[in-house]
Amino acid sequence: MAGIGEAASIASFISLSFQLFDGCIKGFVLLSTAQELGSRGDVLACQLEWEHYCLHKWARTVGLFKDPPELNVSNPMLVHKTLANLEQLLTNAAELKENYGLDITVTEEEIRELQTPNRRFGFFLKKTKPQFINDTAKVYARRNNAWKKVKWGAIDSDRLRVLLKDIRYFNEQLLSVLHPLDQESNYNDGNTVLRSIVAQSPDRALLDAMSGPLDMVDGAVAAAARLRHKGLLLELIGLPSCGPSGTSQRARSTTMMSTTHHRSSLLKGAKDLQHSSDLLLLCQGHVSATVSREVAQYDGNTVIVEWKDVASAVESKLKYRIKKVAAFLTEMTNPAFHSLTCFGFLKAPKSGRYAYLFSPPKALGTAFSMWSLKELLYLASQRPSLNNRLGIAIVLAETVLQLHTAGWLHKGIRADNILIFKSGTEQWSSKDDLSSAYLGGYEYARADNPLETTEAPSSQPHSELYRHPRSLGHGRASFNKKFDLYSLGCVLLELAFWLPLPTILLQQLRSQSDEKDATSPAASSLAILAPKDATEYYSMVKEKQRLLEERGSCSIRADLEFQMGKVYSKLVMDCLNAEPNPSNSGDEEYDDSLDVQETIVSTLRKLLEVV
Repeated sequence: MAGIGEAASIASFISLSFQLFDGCIKGFVLLSTAQELGSRGDVLACQLEWEHYCLHKWARTVGLFKDPPELNVSNPMLVHKTLANLEQLLTNAAELKENYGLDITVTEEEIRELQTPNRRFGFFLKKTKPQFINDTAKVYARRNNAWKKVKWGAIDSDRLRVLLKDIRYFNEQLLSVLHPLDQESNYNDGNTVLRSIVAQSPDRALLDAMSGPLDMVDGAVAAAARLRHKGLLLELIGLPSCGPSGTSQRARSTTMMSTTHHRSSLLKGAKDLQHSSDLLLLCQGHVSATVSREVAQYDGNTVIVEWKDVASAVESKLKYRIKKVAAFLTEMTNPAFHSLTCFGFLKAPKSGRYAYLFSPPKALGTAFSMWSLKELLYLASQRPSLNNRLGIAIVLAETVLQLHTAGWLHKGIRADNILIFKSGTEQWSSKDDLSSAYLGGYEYARADNPLETTEAPSSQPHSELYRHPRSLGHGRASFNKKFDLYSLGCVLLELAFWLPLPTILLQQLRSQSDEKDATSPAASSLAILAPKDATEYYSMVKEKQRLLEERGSCSIRADLEFQMGKVYSKLVMDCLNAEPNPSNSGDEEYDDSLDVQETIVSTLRKLLEVV
């Protein structure tokens, strides 16, 4: 009898929770589809849609959408109580007015069918998670009575924040009853969805809300939203042409009006050092055309200078963009970017070269050394642990993911643009921690927009080895995210073998040549190789892709699996085999670059946890 009573109790909890959940969905639908009041109302509706989606993810996880429904949680009593409180919060107009200052009027008009709200957030949510829309329609179909439309009468923005935080509190209570693995899965899924929306949204108000005090996203995603927001204000990042009816045009006009109003204040973040009294000291009277980065003195402080060559034919266009890019780079202060802080720019008076100025990491003392990954790869005494190498890989992969989320392309990912600092002046040793690396080399970075003014790639030796085959030659394709991914894969390959990319390729090329050398070193050898002449160099560039893609016991791929295992090898190959989207594809969601990169970052983190 006790077993029958317990089963009946569980069935009762499931039935009540099922009904309360439906009531919560009704509340979310009514509030998010209510008449809006300008941008504040639009942002509110987007926030409500997100909390609705979070509740939907939870419901699918615990089994409420199964037939028959289930409630797979360890504390059904807490679930029942939380759902009851959330339903009351969302559906009681009198309490919404009394507790949150929301004047909501129930109209006589009935919601006849559910439609995705005509907002950018809802538009992308429908495309990325169609199951969410379908499940909401199922809830509407099984309603017991009419859902009357509601209308906003008055909105107090401060008290709206309180409402959203209270909704979030109840959603987090529900998430707390899930198994830890399910909690992690829900968290990661949420970040993936929000990152996709940030990467494609032209709506400054929405980006501002996602990066603001409402705390709806992970800190790294919020930082990417802030950077994209600033890029839109500076008119560096173009707006998508497709989307829900009228959204892009409305966002474009809003952004342009706001940019005109805020441009001067935004550009103050990056100093124009052209007329600085320290200019000659900074430039040391001359700037060698062979120097792309150096440590110098400015205003009594040590700074990092990255020089940029600008062709005279495009200088009239680029000189104004350089100022905007400097202001854009000042926003990359969040640790997730793993980048130095830019504070100014200048044009050297004698050479005419431009430069961005960066502050060194704050943790360093007055005396420090700066080395690039390329220099360390050529340093025979440096044999870092697997932990250190994975640490550098994570730093690089996460930074590229952040840049791409914000709508930016790096265009110069290679070993000489990965910077590692060491306090003091002692020589590097294998005991040094290399994981606190920084990505530099932003002199050719630009917005991810085919219409953006582009520049010839870097002329640094061997830089073309890191470039996607389709980005080489006179008929090269316009740069895109997949080309950055390819460069990332090349660096991940170097980290695996701890050898420069030319050495890895030359070892394989020479081992396959007709003039085989029986003493030729294996891929794991410490020997550093260089091309014998220009002919061998161009042969290496030409054969690069074949050498990287070959399978077999004596291939680079086989050596990579031997060194790092199949999981790491797959990440490298996913990057090297990344292909850009067809130019005639009009589907914004077709680009899976962010999904690939999120997988790379999460997998690298898991690898680091077990080594």
